[in-house]
Amino acid sequence: MRYHYIFWDFNGTVIDDVHNALGCVNDLLERKNRSPITLSEYYNYVETPIIGFYRHILPPEELDFDEISGDYHKDYARRIDETQLAEGAYELMHSLKEQGAHQYIVTANHIDEVTQLINRFGIEDCVEQILGAQNTLAESKTERAKKLFSSLNIHPNDAIFIGDTLHDLETANAMGIDCVLVEYGHQGRKLLREHNAFTVASIRDVEKIIYDNRTVDFHTHSTCSDGTLTPSQLVRHAEKSGLSAFALTDHDSVDGIKEAMAEAEKCNIEFIPGIEFSAADDTETHIIGLFIDPDNEILLNTIKKLKDSRRRRMEDICRKLRNLGFDITHEEALRVAGGNFVGRAHIAKLMVTKGYCETVKECFDKYIGLGKPAYSEKNELTATEAVKSIRASGGLAFLAHLNQTGYDLEQLENLLTELKEAGLNGVEGYYPEYTAEHTSRYRALAEKLSLAVSGGSDYHADMKPHIQIGVGKGDLRIPYYVLENLKNILKKENETV
Repeated sequence: MRYHYIFWDFNGTVIDDVHNALGCVNDLLERKNRSPITLSEYYNYVETPIIGFYRHILPPEELDFDEISGDYHKDYARRIDETQLAEGAYELMHSLKEQGAHQYIVTANHIDEVTQLINRFGIEDCVEQILGAQNTLAESKTERAKKLFSSLNIHPNDAIFIGDTLHDLETANAMGIDCVLVEYGHQGRKLLREHNAFTVASIRDVEKIIYDNRTVDFHTHSTCSDGTLTPSQLVRHAEKSGLSAFALTDHDSVDGIKEAMAEAEKCNIEFIPGIEFSAADDTETHIIGLFIDPDNEILLNTIKKLKDSRRRRMEDICRKLRNLGFDITHEEALRVAGGNFVGRAHIAKLMVTKGYCETVKECFDKYIGLGKPAYSEKNELTATEAVKSIRASGGLAFLAHLNQTGYDLEQLENLLTELKEAGLNGVEGYYPEYTAEHTSRYRALAEKLSLAVSGGSDYHADMKPHIQIGVGKGDLRIPYYVLENLKNILKKENETV
């Protein structure tokens, strides 16, 4: 079992009450001599806080929310027999309890109403705690969920939120945990998928995810950039490490894709062709491309443009290091790199070999990282151009390691908004250098902008010995359903072409 702490939304997730809720809304409209709404309209209007929903169907002078909420709950109680437990919920919740899972209900509904229903449906013994509202105003549940999660002192990898609305995704992001949304709930498949949320059709599908231990890694490097394993070795190492799928994303290069692809066909692992473009505008940004066509002419022209630029940049870094008193040349770095691509990591490794720094990380932090004395600016490729090149090759584009941009959240939002207009699909929501706060904030930003989430270890083998494939520093774990979501997005993209 992958997750041992299960946070359940209630209405529309544990219980299937959408038609009941729609009936209550139409009861209200009938009393006001207004036309009823359809289920499709209901799906489009539902939002949080719920007063926003009623703004769609009532004029401002009739928006007395205390009255509306009180009437709704009276109507709901009258229609309570129409409410059913979601198909498969009873069996799954009892099965999870038997296996020692901890289950919680996080809901905007009144706690007494929820307690009555879980007793009626025979799942009260499965639930350790109900986080319900103390009144009938359908308040946000996010802060209550965050407070409970913090008090439990558990690792985010061990928890998942199961809900049915974008507010549930928002709550999960605030907690910094994985989230799956069911399609039979209060917002429906169409709206949820438009926001690139991961959805499933039934509780049975939820069960598969909870028990699915497969993991993936969408950010690795080989000797064709600044890793120390050949593409073939990297494939075998990924398989040996237990990954079910991984992407090769060498810096500004697709030279290793075909070798890795051929090796993956011999192994029990799914391979995704990728690239990591290094770009710069006001700050250094890295754009990950997944599912790219390595033979695409636009992509190859972009790479060719970057190769000459990279050599000039690495030579400039070496020159600046010599001016700082370090005996470092591009020719020596080229030998460290094995005569291929030279990146900053090769220069850093050379400095470690010569005793100027103790670790590659120290070299970046003191000398060659962004804003450090030997850093050299990129000026050949903008992030927008990188995104467009990836999309032209048939791939999906993601902003990598957001923490390394040096931007605050407002600046990041502006950057992501601009890149989304160019075709950006998402951000790295999983990364070994992220703090819990990073993870929560970046995923929340992705949800706000309807961007998908990817992630990876940024594995370089011996070049970054503290980072291991698939697990990063030991606690990274990207569930397989993230890959399934990216495939859904890719399919949707292809259908609109």
